[in-house]
Amino acid sequence: MKIRDKLSLQFTIISALLLLVILAGVFLLASANRNHDFRERLKDRAFINAELFLAQDNLSADKFLEVQKKFPQSLPREIVRIYDDRDQPVFIKDSSFHFPQETIEEVKQQKSLYSNDPGGRQTVGIYYPDNSGNFIVIASAVDTYGLNQIRELFLVLLVAFLISVFILFFSGRLFSKIALLPMVKVINDVKFIRSTSLDKRLNVKPGKKDEINELASTFNNLLEHLEQSFEAQKSFVANASHELRTPITAIIGNIEVALTHERTNEEYKVLIREVLAESEKLNDLINNLFELAQANIDITDFQPIRLDELIWLVKDEWSNKVPDSRIELNYEQVEDKKKFTIIGNSYLLFIALGNILKNAIKFSDNKMVICRLSLDDNEPVISISDSGIGISKEDLQNIFQPFFRGRNTFGYNGYGIGLSLAEKILKLHNVQISVRSELNRGSQFLLRFSI
Repeated sequence: MKIRDKLSLQFTIISALLLLVILAGVFLLASANRNHDFRERLKDRAFINAELFLAQDNLSADKFLEVQKKFPQSLPREIVRIYDDRDQPVFIKDSSFHFPQETIEEVKQQKSLYSNDPGGRQTVGIYYPDNSGNFIVIASAVDTYGLNQIRELFLVLLVAFLISVFILFFSGRLFSKIALLPMVKVINDVKFIRSTSLDKRLNVKPGKKDEINELASTFNNLLEHLEQSFEAQKSFVANASHELRTPITAIIGNIEVALTHERTNEEYKVLIREVLAESEKLNDLINNLFELAQANIDITDFQPIRLDELIWLVKDEWSNKVPDSRIELNYEQVEDKKKFTIIGNSYLLFIALGNILKNAIKFSDNKMVICRLSLDDNEPVISISDSGIGISKEDLQNIFQPFFRGRNTFGYNGYGIGLSLAEKILKLHNVQISVRSELNRGSQFLLRFSI
């Protein structure tokens, strides 16, 4: 079932239930008023008959007939009986009907009586004391006119209810269709978006904060992320293919040269060394690509890490790998070393810090590299500074792009993967990265860790 039909059906059911409660309340109130009104009229008839017949003792026959004409029987199927203290009928000599003895006794005990039979007949009994004795007056009648009106009211309310439900259903469909028109437009727009047209965006009305606008904004954000991911993937594949092709081509070329004719052992050794060097480059490139792919995975294996210990391990690693390197490590003196503790993945952070430190060593031609760990607003901050070739303003905004290399890095080994990998890992750990650099003066990387 479509949402439009569900909304119209829910609207109809809720409105119909509310209308049913209102109409039922109207009917019950009208029925109660009819019942109460007829009861009072019947009670008045009982008092009138009592006063009429008991006044007969004090009037002449002609005067009594005159009074009796003023109070004719006015209620449908009315029956009135008057009984004395001995439960004997008096004044009315009609023996065709007598009220049950238990009814008479109940009037005596309760001094009044009211009953409503399922057939619609209502009965009122009163205890009437008089100077000539105590009497029980019982009057009974059927509210034919009132019951007919109630039946007609029921039919009118039923027809009104059915017509109202019919109108509510179709008006609900109309209103739901109008309300969902923006969503239908969003659906139609999304249908035409393909992997080749991720640059398209849905129409978002500025300043409007309804759910449809939020849905369109969410779709636009998703499309933007998808577009960026597709572009990054295309760039990654193109650059990776180019970078992988270079050492493979060199290896194949050296082997083909070696096979063209017989060579001396020394010549073979030179060719094998060249093949080995290119193979090592290829191995480094594959490892970097693997680490870059791993950094794109949502790592959940986070544990407490001491940054002072981690940066010391990174310093030892690259001091051993580059024996001529000069690395100075400084720590801010703090009383509680636990303030340098963060939650993260130590393997990935080791790679990220190592890549930044490696670049600092490489592009400073083994000049002094200073690593400093400090606290700023109780948050750990690592700065890695060098006095190398620096980064131009034009290149600074692209240094974290995969396979990007600055224009002044010609002659330095590398593939432009290290900083891209480091940035992905640090963002995964919610680390804020800022870079300050000046050509031929050096660079400084600031890493702020949020606790």
